[in-house]
Amino acid sequence: MSNVIWVGLVMAATVACVKNVPQDSHTGEDGRNKGAKEMKIENGEARAHGIVTYPGGDRVDWKVLELPKDQTGTVELKLRWTPPRPGLDLSFDVYNEYGRLLDSARPNTRARSRKTQKTIAVPKAKGKLFIEIYASGRGDAGKYTLTAGWKADVIDSGLDWLAVQLMDPPKLPAVPEPMKPCDPFDKANPACKDQCPLTAYDPTWPACANVCPVPPDPKIKACKLCNKDQMDPCLPDCLQYYPACDPDKVDPTNPKCDGVTKQPQAGEVTDIKSLADGTQVTINLGTENGIDKTNWVGELLDPAGAKLTGTFKLVSVGKRASVGKTTNTAVPQGSTVVIKPKPGPGIKACH
Repeated sequence: MSNVIWVGLVMAATVACVKNVPQDSHTGEDGRNKGAKEMKIENGEARAHGIVTYPGGDRVDWKVLELPKDQTGTVELKLRWTPPRPGLDLSFDVYNEYGRLLDSARPNTRARSRKTQKTIAVPKAKGKLFIEIYASGRGDAGKYTLTAGWKADVIDSGLDWLAVQLMDPPKLPAVPEPMKPCDPFDKANPACKDQCPLTAYDPTWPACANVCPVPPDPKIKACKLCNKDQMDPCLPDCLQYYPACDPDKVDPTNPKCDGVTKQPQAGEVTDIKSLADGTQVTINLGTENGIDKTNWVGELLDPAGAKLTGTFKLVSVGKRASVGKTTNTAVPQGSTVVIKPKPGPGIKACH
């Protein structure tokens, strides 16, 4: 109800004699249960505001409170109101969604009571609750706030947890002892596996393969200096002069590319020819892309990126295009061929 009506009910309630006004002459849709205004529960509470006035012809407001689905609990309803003058009374009734009266905050029996709040608790509530807020007598009116507090029932499973036999938790695994540091050097100590003792140099020890001892021994390859004009990829001192390996263009003469495999490349199918035993396809990848016929294999993908059946083999590789053959007899337009290195160990510049 608007503040204009609130001013009207104040004026109506202050007259000495209350006129015989029908209680629903100015009521809205919420004056009937079918037009009840919804109250939403948030963080266990719902709140609604309004005005009811018998002299103003709007005696009743209906609210509907929808409780959490498949739960029962207790709803505490508290109505507080501000009358236009002391002694005016409001009340409310609570019904379930089937129209059964669950409880009531009844009109005051004491005339001109200064009470301005009423509270009731509805246990085992579920589904929807309809609350009818009304001005108690012919001269009553008030501006109200209705608060609904919700507390779900705790479901008792009937199980006596104190009588349940619980298994002991699994035993924690033992924390391994810290590894003994490689000091002094001992071949029997696992921590020394990757260490080369410079003062007790052993050329047969794997970790000493590329280490120059102290003092240097010119007979040991690791102690030799690199000749920049004739670089030896197997000489440790030459490694610093080689560029970083480009995985898209793996250089077999660069020791920094040892073990590095080339990256797969996707080529578009630019031509398709049917053969008696399969299909010949042309793709837009060639030697400029680092492709060669010997070390590369491919697989066909349809336009959506799904793998096509059948094998694929490079037949010839040109500068900018390559030709391959597949056992698939129905290669669609817009297909792609993913070219990747054959499985196996990477190149090794130092043999």
